[in-house]
Amino acid sequence: MRRSSLSTRLYRRLLILLALTGLAMGAILYTVASREIGRASDAQLVNASRLLYMMMQDELTPTVLKSRGVGLGSADDPLLTAEEKKAFHASYDWCMFAVFWEGQPVAQSGWGAPVSLVPRQPGLHDFTAVSDRWRSYGLPGRDPRLLIVVAERDAMREFTILPVLRKLALPMLLLLAAGMAVLWLTLRTSLSEVERLASTLNARSLADLTHLEPGEWSRDLGPLIVALNKLFARLGQAYELEQAFTDDVAHELRTPLAAIRTQAQLLRKTGPSQISDDVNRLIGMVDRANGLIDGMLTLARLNATPVSNRSADIHALVGDVVAQAAGQLAADAMEFTVTPDHVVRWRCDPSALQIALSAVIENATRHALSGGRIDIAIVRSSAHLAISIGDRGAGVEMTDRERLLRRFERGPSKASGSGLGLSIATKAMTLSGGTIRLENRQDGPGLLVVLTLPATTE
Repeated sequence: MRRSSLSTRLYRRLLILLALTGLAMGAILYTVASREIGRASDAQLVNASRLLYMMMQDELTPTVLKSRGVGLGSADDPLLTAEEKKAFHASYDWCMFAVFWEGQPVAQSGWGAPVSLVPRQPGLHDFTAVSDRWRSYGLPGRDPRLLIVVAERDAMREFTILPVLRKLALPMLLLLAAGMAVLWLTLRTSLSEVERLASTLNARSLADLTHLEPGEWSRDLGPLIVALNKLFARLGQAYELEQAFTDDVAHELRTPLAAIRTQAQLLRKTGPSQISDDVNRLIGMVDRANGLIDGMLTLARLNATPVSNRSADIHALVGDVVAQAAGQLAADAMEFTVTPDHVVRWRCDPSALQIALSAVIENATRHALSGGRIDIAIVRSSAHLAISIGDRGAGVEMTDRERLLRRFERGPSKASGSGLGLSIATKAMTLSGGTIRLENRQDGPGLLVVLTLPATTE
């Protein structure tokens, strides 16, 4: 199962944190707004009670109140006329009121909670009436026997909060959306350093173990850069040890092989003719062993050779390799053609390409000597450069093409060889960022080896 990217996982976690933070801020905002609205509502209850006291203070005398008794709510109410009630209702339409003398109601608003359930103590109080929660304030008069109570439903306070929340909802959502976008951009920008590091490492060849400069990377990547540099140092030491071991082994093997070949040649000259075939086979085996050692040395050195791209004349490079191969053959043993016959420049590693060409052309001359002809074509486009080397040998079956690109794999031909030629070419092309493929020629018998190099600006 493919795991999600690091930026996606971080974004999800930070998004959850952002959502929880938004919810916490909303809860805090709601609590603070509710508390402030509650304080403002309490202040309005106090003002409403004082307004009532001012409107009725002329009638709130002991004589009048005693004469009223329990005659609450009569049409000729001397405490608060219909006009005064209307004026109070216009100013505080969400409030009810009640006036108590010695704990007994002597006047009320005529709406709201039953007066029997209204608290009859000074100050702020909460009470429940007809399934509604109420908030009341009791204002004592100059005479302590007088108490004016004004109350409102708690639902009115919640109703007051709703417009505030609706006004804040859209800015909060926009702020949350902006935060999500900024968070994503911040993560992508921050992790772009990781992507740049990955691109830098991917662009390197296997042999490029140059240390990364810590100053070119952010401080957060410092431990990773130090670890990579230590890894490069260990790999460099391993390559050096491998190279030294391979050179030592090659040197130790070449000396006895050279001695064996010399003795075999001497035996072929001085020995009886009956053993000449055996001596020739021995010399062939020695030559094959030398070729195997040379191939292993070339492979080992390829691993430790850094790739250096530069503009090169591919036609001249191919010509040098052909001249070297032709110089090792008998006169008129093989005909070479190279097309086109003019300068073709391409940005690549000339050393790696020369190794690949030498391995392929040597393989072609060895296995297709009877064909007598090797055709080399250079095709350049904006995206890639292709060099095809075609011989007139027997060709290769499709099922064997991938196998022959591996080490120590040999075709059905009885021609001598170490089985490393095409694997060396494959290694060299891989280090250069190119590819190699085997095909059969379309214009007759023979094998076609195509080396392809991509365009690069480095």
